[in-house]
Amino acid sequence: MARATSSAPKGPARWKALDKDLKRISLLEQATTFVARPLVAPGIALAFMVLVGAAALGFTGIQAGTFVVVVATVVGAYMALNIGANDVANNMGPAVGANALSLGSALIIAAVFETAGAMLAGGDVVNTIASGIVS
Repeated sequence: MARATSSAPKGPARWKALDKDLKRISLLEQATTFVARPLVAPGIALAFMVLVGAAALGFTGIQAGTFVVVVATVVGAYMALNIGANDVANNMGPAVGANALSLGSALIIAAVFETAGAMLAGGDVVNTIASGIVS
C-alpha cells in the first residue's frame, strides 16, 4: 500500500509559511478592527433603541395603539441620545479642548452627572412642562 504524501512544506520552510499566514491573519484583523470600529457607537445606540422599543411593547401589551406608543418611545430614545450628546459636547468640549480633562475622564464625569441630573431633577422638569408651559 502506498503512503499518501503531503504537499505541506517540512522543516524551516514550514515555519516560514506559518509566519506568512500569521502575518496575513494579523493584517486581516487590523483591517477588520479599522472597518468595524466606527460601527460600534451606532450599534450600541441601535441596541438601546431596540431595547427601549421592546420594553415599551412589554409594558403596553398587544392592544389598540400599541404601535404608535412603541414608535413614539423609540423616537424618544433617539431624541434622548441626541440631546444627551449635545449636552456633553457643550459642557465638556471646552475642558477637553483646553486639555484640562482627558476625553475618557470627561465622558465618565458627563455620564455620571447627566444621569444624576436626569434622575434627581427630571420629575420637576416634567411637572413644569406639563403644568406651566403646555397647559
